[in-house]
Amino acid sequence: MTWYTSFFTDLANGFWRGAVQPSQTRSEVDFIVGLGAGPRVLDAPCGSGRHSIELARRGYSVVGLDISAEAIAFARASAPSLDWRQGDLSSLASHGIDADLALCLGNSFGYLDHAGSLRLLSDFAAAAPVLVIDYNCAAESLLPSLPGSISLSAGGVDMVAVNSYDVASGRLLIDFTFTDGERTQQSTCVQHVYTAGELTRMLQGAGFGSVELFGDTDGSAFQVGSHRLLAVARR
Repeated sequence: MTWYTSFFTDLANGFWRGAVQPSQTRSEVDFIVGLGAGPRVLDAPCGSGRHSIELARRGYSVVGLDISAEAIAFARASAPSLDWRQGDLSSLASHGIDADLALCLGNSFGYLDHAGSLRLLSDFAAAAPVLVIDYNCAAESLLPSLPGSISLSAGGVDMVAVNSYDVASGRLLIDFTFTDGERTQQSTCVQHVYTAGELTRMLQGAGFGSVELFGDTDGSAFQVGSHRLLAVARR
């Protein structure tokens, strides 16, 4: 069993639901809408549905896919009319989704091993002609200033994250502790780290002919020290 199949409980999801402000969701969806893709969107993984719901509010037809039963239940309760599906990214092709635009947001790329990531990109290419990846673990973003630990509170949940980097495998290992004062969850997140150039070559190998790299939703260019990588790939 891979780590992410049991990681996203109500404690972890509740923390992130509280940590992300509505203004961030709006700016990210503004960026997505500005790409000019068609109206059918695949949001995978969709988490608790914040992007899917905002896109649907703007008239898009959205399929939201996530492995977390808790996140899908929360999303379904928030927007019952949307097409919510529980499923694993590693089996994306089995859902037979045909879209104009695919989204892999929330720093979810890199959860799979290298072979799995290559398959996932090919599955995205088969599902939609345009793909947006939001990746905070690009080497140029992560390694210049990797903090040893982070402590934050949001959504009634306290979070402590302790980072380590495995040089030999190019993996970021994050030991998370979530607590709401009564319950505690301790889990380790594993993220595979790629340079922007490596990710570009992977996207091109999956069938995307054009790849643009942005450092934020304002359209600035990605560079060393950018806090995130937004990769927009087109077939």
